[in-house]
Amino acid sequence: MGEPENYNRKELIHRIGTFFLMIAVGMLVYFILSDSVGQPRFDLFCLGVLVAGIGFLFRSQLKRPSPSSGRFGWMKRFLKGKEE
Repeated sequence: MGEPENYNRKELIHRIGTFFLMIAVGMLVYFILSDSVGQPRFDLFCLGVLVAGIGFLFRSQLKRPSPSSGRFGWMKRFLKGKEE
């Protein structure tokens, strides 16, 4: 009964960070709506900012390599051809 195949702890933390960010956005939207009614709830603002910070912290744990866009592939081939 070990870890399942393809289990990555950092991937799970990244997903939990995304969840926290979604919750924070909801709290901040609810704060804005409460402010527009005239009864601002600053506790929601403070909690939303705190949860967003935790979410960003969790999401930063996983650094995914970004795929090359290939925009400058022609330049690399050109420079590689000149060196030979």
